[in-house]
Amino acid sequence: MQNGTGYKRLSVNGIELAYLEQGSGPLVLCLHGFPDTAHSFDELLPVLAAAGYRAVAPFMRGYYPSEIPADGDYAITTLARDALALIDALGEKSAIVIGHDWGGFAAYTAANIAPEKVSKLVVIAVPHMAATANSFAQLRRSWYVWFFQLPWLPEKRVARNNFAFIDRLYRAWSPNWPVNKYDLSPLKAALAAPGGLQAALGYYRRMIRGASRDVYDVMSTITTVPALWFVGEADGSIGPEVFANTAEACSGPFELVSYPGVGHFVHREAAPEFHSKLLAFLAVPEAAADKQVG
Repeated sequence: MQNGTGYKRLSVNGIELAYLEQGSGPLVLCLHGFPDTAHSFDELLPVLAAAGYRAVAPFMRGYYPSEIPADGDYAITTLARDALALIDALGEKSAIVIGHDWGGFAAYTAANIAPEKVSKLVVIAVPHMAATANSFAQLRRSWYVWFFQLPWLPEKRVARNNFAFIDRLYRAWSPNWPVNKYDLSPLKAALAAPGGLQAALGYYRRMIRGASRDVYDVMSTITTVPALWFVGEADGSIGPEVFANTAEACSGPFELVSYPGVGHFVHREAAPEFHSKLLAFLAVPEAAADKQVG
């Protein structure tokens, strides 16, 4: 179903998700993270469509204009099942799944839950829980995760001065990405929608305050599908050292690609390089891929 805004909508996994779509062919599902929306893939969708793919980018649960779940469930396994249910709802048996940030966690978790439904996996800017190399530097970078665990104060602080907090996060996480190269108005509109900011912060609260062993176990399962991982070496949110052991978490064809000087939003900051590497990965038959670290 499509409305006048250009968004389409489907009911999946007990919730209505809005999404953007371009092209026809094999399905490529693009999952965004925080602080972002489906518009994170505005540059990628037409590239995929031109290459012969059906590119779909949903607004993750809680992000306007998608529905806010009544039960406040933002577990990674739930996000992953949203993606798997969306593949079914779009009439496909499987999909290539690309995920950035929270979308990256959801993407590889979906592959762990139902590897037969994820033909290839692309993860941007987050590590695999089975092989995360933690560091003191990373604990310092993750200050915002702990701040978001507080009640009511983060909502008040983040929303102040037209979400100036978000502007600062972008500058800190992608220090070499010129401010005039990105537009935060769609994101700020989503966060300003009723319940929108609380929903976005709910992802972090579910991960820490609502932590559960069953979610951790699924996220820590070795991923078997062909996987391509992207890292920005100047990422102010998650440092490159955290990804050192990622190959150990993937038993299928694997490659880790890192870009010097690039921050958290790799797929946008280094768009030409990202698009080229991604399309080459998608074009390789699964049986012909060799496990390697780039």
